[in-house]
Amino acid sequence: MKKRIFAAIMPFVLIFVMSAQTVQAAEPRAAGATLNLSFNGTTAVCSAICKGNQTSDEIEATMTLYQGSTYVDSWSGSGTWKVTLSGQHRVTSGKTYRLEVSYTINGVEKPPVSMTNTCP
Repeated sequence: MKKRIFAAIMPFVLIFVMSAQTVQAAEPRAAGATLNLSFNGTTAVCSAICKGNQTSDEIEATMTLYQGSTYVDSWSGSGTWKVTLSGQHRVTSGKTYRLEVSYTINGVEKPPVSMTNTCP
């Protein structure tokens, strides 16, 4: 008798366990910016990704390359939820460069993100 009850209940238990594993809460997306500044010989290879929290967030971003405090070049873009920027510029070997991205999410200015690297 116990075997029959167990056999009758087991399919329902399996269905319940399997359905509970497939339903997951959506994780919030983290807004922010990431940068990369590398060199291919004497060419600076610059990239940035700026993301909002929601897929409907409007992003405007500008990525700027400096040598010391001297402006070298910049690239801009805009889009919804995520903006990817990329660019290249000839640079001088042995000099240190700073890449900075400034951006807004839905018109609200976010703190700029920057990184430095030296051209070999």
